[in-house]
Amino acid sequence: MGEPQHDPQRTPAEHLPPLWIGARDSQGRPIDPRVIAEAERLWPWAYQLVRQELHDPACAAQLVERVALKVSSRLHDEPSVNRSLPGYFVAAFRNQVREQCRKENRITYEGLLRELERNHHLTAPDWEAAMVWELCLQILIDQLPDRCRHMLNFRILGFSWKEIGLVFHLSGKQASSQLHYELAKVHAKLLDGKTKDAGHSEESD
Repeated sequence: MGEPQHDPQRTPAEHLPPLWIGARDSQGRPIDPRVIAEAERLWPWAYQLVRQELHDPACAAQLVERVALKVSSRLHDEPSVNRSLPGYFVAAFRNQVREQCRKENRITYEGLLRELERNHHLTAPDWEAAMVWELCLQILIDQLPDRCRHMLNFRILGFSWKEIGLVFHLSGKQASSQLHYELAKVHAKLLDGKTKDAGHSEESD
């Protein structure tokens, strides 16, 4: 949970270098003004993220521009992206930063399995519980609507409800309520399916 939090106001505006985004994407199409507006709104947060993760804030504007071009191109091809444009842009920028980390070999690898076990004192039950948790989480994520799937992913990354609300233009309370409502629906659906499966099993016996 140590990732920088999503807060467009964290870096004072007077300390920010200017953000410049090219006029056209790789296919020569104009950059969508909605993407430019989103990039400008998230620029303070993006600058802070690059400074913390890459320790090279000078490249922040270049990375934001690169993501803006990709997102605009995707928006041209798939207009439905606009329904979750803030979340899509945030996720794309985080991925871009991680990719840059990999290119610059800034990611620390744990090593072999036995080193993981030694460093983290993992035991068989720990592995089993982790696998079960991962499977359950994936089932939940797959069943959620796109909007709430993004919310859950941001929550897992350590975003606060207030920060998630900023992404989706909601209050923190509204974001939390929406996700918990959808999670409850998925939970009820899975329980109903389990009950039906148990009934069929008893009938076959």
